Amino acid sequence: MSGKHAGCLRLWLSQPALGPRDVSPLLMWSVAMAAVAIVPFFAGPWLLSTVRDALVMGILALSYDLLWGRAGVLTLGHTTFLGLGAYGFAITTVQFGQAAVTGLAVGMFCAVAVAAVIGYFLLFAGVRLHFFAIISLAVLIVAQQLAVSWQSITGGDTGILGIPGLSFSVGSHTLDMSGPRASWYTVAVVLLAATALIWLVCRSRYGKVLDAIASNEWRAKACGYHTSFHLLLVFVASAALAAIAGALMAACSGVVAPDVFSPLLATEVILWVAIGGRGRIGGPVIAAVVLTLVRQTVSSYSTDGWPLILGGLFLACVLFMPKGLRLHELVEAAHRAGRAVWGRPPVHRAGHAQEER
Repeated sequence: MSGKHAGCLRLWLSQPALGPRDVSPLLMWSVAMAAVAIVPFFAGPWLLSTVRDALVMGILALSYDLLWGRAGVLTLGHTTFLGLGAYGFAITTVQFGQAAVTGLAVGMFCAVAVAAVIGYFLLFAGVRLHFFAIISLAVLIVAQQLAVSWQSITGGDTGILGIPGLSFSVGSHTLDMSGPRASWYTVAVVLLAATALIWLVCRSRYGKVLDAIASNEWRAKACGYHTSFHLLLVFVASAALAAIAGALMAACSGVVAPDVFSPLLATEVILWVAIGGRGRIGGPVIAAVVLTLVRQTVSSYSTDGWPLILGGLFLACVLFMPKGLRLHELVEAAHRAGRAVWGRPPVHRAGHAQEER
């Protein structure tokens, strides 16, 4: 990289001074770090594995929040890149017997390549809004059909079983990260690192450009910004992060099936970001973790109940929480509801009391 390009990169990613608005994200990130370090000492292997799988979905929600929450690009097939990362990792490690690092690289490469091709031909052609969303859904369906029909590589409806866990070779030593506690720390560290990186990018000058494009792309284009190029960069970056989530999911669960391309899961991703609040980074992650745990609990009792709950949550979010779930708004709504139900007590003023006398 030349000195000119390095200077431009430093200018784009330059950070402003910390202010009062940065206290809450830093505090939440510190609390999350403490929780990540403490939880394995109190949770059993089953609970640790369950929450770890939910954290993987948090990484997926974070990738979609970068695309939709920050850049304003709505897609209905974001789980395509989750599936590409998972299948790329599984095929590389199981079918070809390569190392986990190679499988992770292959999964990311597949997702980035597909995102770059789709984004180039669509975003540079001016395809936006619901047109882009519908095409992304079509790509998701095509990927699902390929996963089902290409049995010699993907295993068909059964999928790929016996996927090895995460392990890294450092010299002559092998670092095994497949255990419940080790995989917990791996997933949590990836999530925290990705959250911190995206937060730094969003508060930089480049984040302001993304905000301008999301609010009014034509105005940003009139100011001289190549909006299609910036949207393509964000699209590819979100695909890479989703592929990392897919590879971690495959390595932690040991199996990958065509259900990873399910449109229902793609709908859940949209709901996570909508409930958590677009562009709030931490909100979609928390919503993804909580709703994933709720889904696992509900599915253990009834497999048909979760789609109904998901539909109800989606309607409630659209009608009553268009900006996401905010704690202070809930407190104010509860206060207003309490006053409406119980009524406001009469207020007696001293002047009125003297007049009555």
